[in-house]
Amino acid sequence: MRMKFNGLLAKFFGVVLGLLGFASCERIGFGLDMYGSPYAHFKALGTVTDEAGKPVKGIRVAIRQHRHFSSVGLDRNDWYEDDTLYTDADGRYQLRREIPVVPEDVTVVFEDIDGEENGGPFQKTEAKPAVIQSKKGDNSWFKGSYEAKADVALKKQD
Repeated sequence: MRMKFNGLLAKFFGVVLGLLGFASCERIGFGLDMYGSPYAHFKALGTVTDEAGKPVKGIRVAIRQHRHFSSVGLDRNDWYEDDTLYTDADGRYQLRREIPVVPEDVTVVFEDIDGEENGGPFQKTEAKPAVIQSKKGDNSWFKGSYEAKADVALKKQD
């Protein structure tokens, strides 16, 4: 008799707990429970030329992103430097990344590392392109697509 009662009790609690579990995923003021983390698509691109307008190959391009985010007990205001890029034969560079926080502003640093090759040596140059939203987010984890474009004309070193 006791085993039957324990079996019925286990089934009853299984049903009750199952119902409670499904109810916790419904929209009750705070929205849906979601798994993952926020992200955005980020693209930095541009062209590097000399003062005469000729494309310059082999220029090192470092893209620094300023991001500010807050979390429980954490307030961060940092600069992040992405992988270094190099311009191609047409003087173009392009970086595509999926990032956790939309950058507030971007600094792109251009540096000639090959000296006399490709028409150099050129002065180190920095640009601060505007960060423009090119695609809206989905009101969920995807925060949208953003783009920073910097075209520069490098000056020769003295």
